[in-house]
Order: sequence, then C-alpha cells, then structure tokens
Amino acid sequence: MHSVKRNDQAVTRRMARKVPVILSLLIVVGLSWPEAPVAASSWNTKWDRQIHYLDPVALAMSPSGKRLYVVCEGRDRVLVVNTHNRHVTGMVKVGRKPEGIALSPDGKTLYVTNEWSDSVSVIDASTLHVVRTLKTGWEPVGVTTDRAGKSLYTANTLGDDISVINLSTGKEIKRLAAGHFPEYVDLSDNGKDIYISNLLGRLAPPNTPPESQVTVVSTAKQMVTRRIMVPGVIQMRHIAQVPERDGGYLLIPFEQPHNLIPLVRIDQGWYMSHGMAVIHPAMASGAKAEVSELLLDNIEQAFANGFGAATSPNGKLALITHSGANTVSVISVAKLNQVLHGIPSSDPEALSHRLDTARKIVLRRLPTGNDPTGVVVSPDSQFAYIANRTDDTVTVVNLKDLKVAATIGLGGPKLITVRRRGQQLFFDAKFAYQGQLSCSSCHPHEGFEDALVWNLQMPILGRNVPENRTLLAIRGTGPFDWNAINPNIQTQDGPRTAALIFRSQGFSHSEVRDLVRYIDSLKLPPNPHLAPDGHLTHSQELGKQLFFRTKTNSGKIIPLDERCYYCHSPLSHYTSRVREDVGTSTKYDTIQKWDVPQLQGVWMRAPYLHNGEAMSLEGIWTKFNPHDKHGYTSDMNKNQLNELINFLKTL
Repeated sequence: MHSVKRNDQAVTRRMARKVPVILSLLIVVGLSWPEAPVAASSWNTKWDRQIHYLDPVALAMSPSGKRLYVVCEGRDRVLVVNTHNRHVTGMVKVGRKPEGIALSPDGKTLYVTNEWSDSVSVIDASTLHVVRTLKTGWEPVGVTTDRAGKSLYTANTLGDDISVINLSTGKEIKRLAAGHFPEYVDLSDNGKDIYISNLLGRLAPPNTPPESQVTVVSTAKQMVTRRIMVPGVIQMRHIAQVPERDGGYLLIPFEQPHNLIPLVRIDQGWYMSHGMAVIHPAMASGAKAEVSELLLDNIEQAFANGFGAATSPNGKLALITHSGANTVSVISVAKLNQVLHGIPSSDPEALSHRLDTARKIVLRRLPTGNDPTGVVVSPDSQFAYIANRTDDTVTVVNLKDLKVAATIGLGGPKLITVRRRGQQLFFDAKFAYQGQLSCSSCHPHEGFEDALVWNLQMPILGRNVPENRTLLAIRGTGPFDWNAINPNIQTQDGPRTAALIFRSQGFSHSEVRDLVRYIDSLKLPPNPHLAPDGHLTHSQELGKQLFFRTKTNSGKIIPLDERCYYCHSPLSHYTSRVREDVGTSTKYDTIQKWDVPQLQGVWMRAPYLHNGEAMSLEGIWTKFNPHDKHGYTSDMNKNQLNELINFLKTL
C-alpha cells in the first residue's frame, strides 16, 4: 500500500526549494500565509494552479470497523484510515472526481463512482487494486449493491436516471428514470428496495412551490415501484434508515427555500430553512408513503445545508451534518419518535415550519471541520466519523459522551491558497443573517444553479423575478444578473450579496477576492453530448449550420440582430455580454432587455429564460418566440429545430 504521508512530504520539499525561506517554514509547520502578503504576491496564483487538495466527500466503514474508507474528489483517490491509531495507511487511485462509495455485502470489494469519468471503480479491499471499471450513466454519485451482491445501482446526476449493472458481466442492463439530479442511494434494511434522493426539485413553471422526489426501486423486479414526493424542499442528500424496531423510517436532510416569498422577509427567518424529511415508505402495494418534515434550525440560528445522514446500529442516535454551519447535529431517535407520534394524521405537514422542534430532539450540536459532508457510524455504535471537505480532515465523535474525540488529518497540503480560502467561504453560511445560507445554498453541486425562480428585492417588489443562473465557467462573461447591473463577479458577490441576500456585512474585500478566485476556477463537467475528439455528428453539424445561417429556408436574408450568433458569439463564450430584447418580458417585468447568457453547458441548465418559463430548449422557440425576436426560427421545421438543439447541447 502506498503512503500518502511520504508523497505529501515530497511535495513539501519541492515547494520549499521554489519559494522564500519564510514560506518554507510556514509550510513545514502547517501555517497559512498571512492575508495581506497573499494579495500582493504572484506566487499564490501559481500555487492555486499547482496545489490540489484532497476534498474528502464520502465515507464507508469495513464490516469489522477497523478500516475507514475516505473518498477524496480533489485528488481522484480513496484513502484507508486505521480506526485504531487513526492514521492513513493506504491509498488507491480511481477515476476523475470520485463521489460515492459502497461495499459489497461481504466487505471484500469497494465500488467507487467517478463523476467525471461516468464509471465505477471496482477495488479489491485487501490489495487496494482496481480490478475493473464499469460504465454508468452521466455523472454517477450515489452507489449501492443489492443484498446478494449481484447487481449495482448508481444515481446518475446529469442523466436524471439510475444505472442497473449486472456484476457478473459488468454490463449495464437497465436505465431507470429518477427525479431531477439524483445523487444519493441506499439499500433498505430488508434488502427489498433501493432508495434514491434527488438534489433538485422537479421542473415546474414560475410561482410554483418546489417539490422533490425519492425514487424507490424494487431489487426483485429492478423497476421503479414508487415515487415519493416531498413538497416544498430541494437539496435532499444522504439517506439514513432508522431500524425497523425503532420506527423503520428514512431520514433525509433537505433545504426548504422560501423563494416565492419576497426576500425582505429574511430578517424574520423566512428565506431559507433547513431540516430533514422523515419518510415511512409504504410497504403494501398501492399504499401511500407517510412524509413528515422537521426543521433542525433554532429560532435565532439556522444550521444551513444539511448533507450527511447516518444512524447508529443500536438505533439510539441519528446524525445530520450541516456543511454550511460546520456542525453535526446528534439526534435522539427516542425523542424524535415522541415528536412524530404527536403529529395529527390529518395534518402531516404540521411540523414543516415549526422552529421549536430541534430543541426537543437534538441532544448536542458538535463542531466539525470546514464543510462537513459524509458521516458513518462504527458497527459498535461507539464512534461517528465525519468527512470535512475543505479541511482535508475527518472529525471523530465519541457517541458515548457526545464529544469530539479527535481530528484525523488526511495528509492534504498545508498551504492554504487564495482559491482554497475562497472554496471555504463558498460553503460557509456564517456571513448571512442568522446563518441561513451560503453561496452553495443557491448554487449546489459546486456551482450549479438550483433551478428556482427567486423573488428578490427589486425596485418594485414582485417585479423582474429572476431564475437562478449557473456559476460554472462564467469567467469573462460579465456583466452579471439578468438585468446586467453588476459589471463583474466582485460586485455580484460583494455589495450586492451583502445588501440583498445575506442582509449582513457580508464578505470583506479580501474575502471577496478569494471567493472570486474560487468561482473563476469552477469548470463545466465533461459534455456527454460531444465526442471526446470534438467531432460533431451529422445532426449536430446540420444544427451548427443553422446556428450560423444568414438566410431563411426560402433564401431571404435574415437581419443581423435575428441571427443566433449575433447575440451568442463563439468568440466570447457564446454571449454578446449586452442586454437584448428577445420578446420574453411579461406584465410582471419593468424592463424589456435582459442579459444574454452564455450557451456553454446550456444542455444541463433547465429551466430557461430570465424568469424560468421555458422548461426545455425546445420550449424557448416553440412557445416563447412567436415573433422571431429570439432568433429567426419560425421557418424551421421540426427536424431543423431538433438539429439546432443537438448542436447547442454540444457547447
């Protein structure tokens, strides 16, 4: 087994030879460079490009409890931690951007999803060798086997589906439809079902409350048997199960966005709430699942961005990590059952907005490292382990006395670069009023948009209601906001965020600088619609010709401002970087011209238009372009429109 510690020592020696002596000393002792010199130095920009952190995001425990497996998305590897001495003892390289992990029923094999490789690495747990690689759908995250270890299930985030893989042949045998952005999966305790939670809510017209889904797949039939809807929430993440003897329900952390309420209500706690769904899956055919929603926020303090979830094998405790609050909540299952038994059957949503529930069920709030994500509990229910993504550490909690027992360093770089500080700021909710949200609350999955329309405070309340936009690959695409009022990201995330969203002092000047550096680094994932060599299919090539055409089907010259490439120039991220009137303003808008968005990655960014009215790319032109103000498309037949869209999906 390779030694991570030796590798990091070698990196430290190489860095020390290239920077001043004082910097070398800082690296050796593990201190960060003082803030002021960073702003004035060029070397930090260089290290931003060269230093790669581990970014632990998921955990799994060996059946014996002696080994902790840590998935590190930043370095494309899985680490092995000895839980006795709490040292890293092994490492294995996997595919690009690993995200999820599962063990075979006998504990001899690890399955690790590689989000940017569309694959699963199959690892021999004893030798830490990758023995084979399995192909999946687009961007797999969650993974589990069935009880027999014969089939593997992955949640494919960008495909909105689930891959079912035969482990004997290594081939995918089915692709099942899931909710929007499915991310995490879990095998039911009885082995009969696979549960899949989705990160984003279903696509719906503006002024519609969000609604999320838990997809249930029968392991016997390998078919979707139920779709459990959870109203009013998004960002459902890890799934924990309370043992049957203690209730037999699922616990899934969520975010409850109040996006249809004017943002002026943030000071009353009505902008974003955080809690967990409690789901009793219906066992009888045709029966309806019971869904309750409990908030984990306190009255004057939010615990933002619930992420990881786990229950102790003895059924006494449940744990929820809050990546925005750098905290883990330890919950009494017995007290939770008392609260659940008090919910009237006629009103299952009775607790969905109550802020006094947490004090009844939460035994302790414990500090973690920065951005806690996955959590697992040892087989003997004595310890919990929490991955801290932007710290490269694991927090160990003693569940007997409910105290932090240790912090395990995973061997990541000691130097904290500008980009790393920006990453930590991106996930930290302490800058918002009462800690209600962080940047990642509206831009989950490291920079995506939440697919919601928000009622921000505009000059006239309730007007110009905008759809959220991506942060991926936005460098050089300013101005920002749909009304193009912010000339750069610094303005967008500095004064604008402090005044309109955080309702607080917000980020300092240097913190904005760091945050912008991180946002500038966010990249689009590999595009599954485009061949690796960039070659276009026949249909995509025809669509490209339509995109750049200058004449209609009848030979008439198309006015310059009605040509696709006029507003979406390939020379500038497929945006003209100005406002245009494309005829999509409604009676609720006070302006007619909107910022032209870049088209790169447009295939994964539904809904579309400034107010999110178009649920698909097709809808932009079939429903919202009757007068050819949004490009000349009225003469296109169905095949041509499909070809144009096929080309757009390659960008």
